[in-house]
Amino acid sequence: MDAVDDPKGYYRVLGVRRSASADEIRTAFREKAKLYHPDSGSPFADEERFALLVEAYETLRDPERRRLYDADAFAHVRARVEAGAARATSRTARRPPPLVPRERLRPFASSITLAVAGLLMVGLGALWWSAERQLVLRNREIEQLSLRLAELMAGQAEGLSRRRLESAAVRESPGARAEGGATFSAEISFPPGSAELDEGGRSQLEKAVADLSAAIARTATGREWAILVESSVPSAVVAHGLDVEMWQTAVLRLAEVVDRLARVGLPPERVSVRFEAGRTAGQGGAGEGQAVVIRLVCCLGSK
Repeated sequence: MDAVDDPKGYYRVLGVRRSASADEIRTAFREKAKLYHPDSGSPFADEERFALLVEAYETLRDPERRRLYDADAFAHVRARVEAGAARATSRTARRPPPLVPRERLRPFASSITLAVAGLLMVGLGALWWSAERQLVLRNREIEQLSLRLAELMAGQAEGLSRRRLESAAVRESPGARAEGGATFSAEISFPPGSAELDEGGRSQLEKAVADLSAAIARTATGREWAILVESSVPSAVVAHGLDVEMWQTAVLRLAEVVDRLARVGLPPERVSVRFEAGRTAGQGGAGEGQAVVIRLVCCLGSK
């Protein structure tokens, strides 16, 4: 949903299409409310965004208020188009007369000028619309990946704590120490400075998912296991403070891999994510942000 078509951002904050049904709007509101509610404890808690979410839900759940909102959005778009056409006409009207005798002016010269101006405005409008739409889609993709990662991390916090306690108890036992550990490991490489996989990275991820599924199938029944997805950046801070871009790129890479694992049907309660910043050279950091490592950790104690 472009910002031009959604002047108050109601559809964008709910994350639904303009054609969404009432049930889809209700479901989207409940999911987003868990993330943005100031008392939810979510890293995305935001009082202003939650207030906008409630305002959007109250408007779009009511058919008449929703119709008026959509009509207002359409009028807003139409007004912008008409204003652009008026500015083009005004600039054409202020153009100085040609330095040729009036009798030599062709009667259709003005028509050609207007036609060229109209085509130019249409072309510029199309370019502007395409660029703005690409930016909106990119921001939406980043927000959805971040929200999905936050949901997965929040849902697995309790299970991860339990598995860590069990793993620590196992390591204290000499007999069990030899049994625990990573039984599978794969590294997914990303292009420098990018959070999107290239063709080689996608091939690595597909192979890693297939090999991981096979390793899980080979795990003995009754064994506790977990999937650990991890990455790191070499520095926690830089000279001017927190390097937000470096952290964001590394976290988006984690989200890309975790999203793929969730989509192939791997049990989400067994997926854990670890991100570290400031690991020194030689400590075995997971890819230093440019790569994401997938590990199958087994066995955590029970037989």
